[in-house]
Amino acid sequence: MQTSPVSANLAVLRRFVDEILNHGRFEVMAELVHPDYRYYGPDGSEISGRDGLKGLIAGFRDGFSDLNAQITSEIEEGEYVVLTMVLTGTHDGDFAGMPPSGKRFELPIAVVTQFVNRQIIEDREYYDTATMVTQLTADAR
Repeated sequence: MQTSPVSANLAVLRRFVDEILNHGRFEVMAELVHPDYRYYGPDGSEISGRDGLKGLIAGFRDGFSDLNAQITSEIEEGEYVVLTMVLTGTHDGDFAGMPPSGKRFELPIAVVTQFVNRQIIEDREYYDTATMVTQLTADAR
């Protein structure tokens, strides 16, 4: 079976997940993310610009030193790429006002990403925040 070549946009997104989300290499952000970047979160939150995105990701990486995003599916249509991923990590740092619990989380997410000139200009992210919070705060039984 032949595999299709990876498009430029999909290659950028895969690199973003690996280098920035999984390894915290923020120095590549200027190459991969458009200066007019916009983010729309599942809770109605919005952020703008590379610095806003860096702050969002750094908050997750500070709370979960082993943060990992594993891509589970990819769909591309024109200037859009949709990824589903499973995000995992151990809560070993402060996160969203919660002190470290030492608990692990596993969270399925979906992200619709728009590109302009082979740079990420917009993300719309979908996940169940309550699922994550429950995993981090539930008593072991």
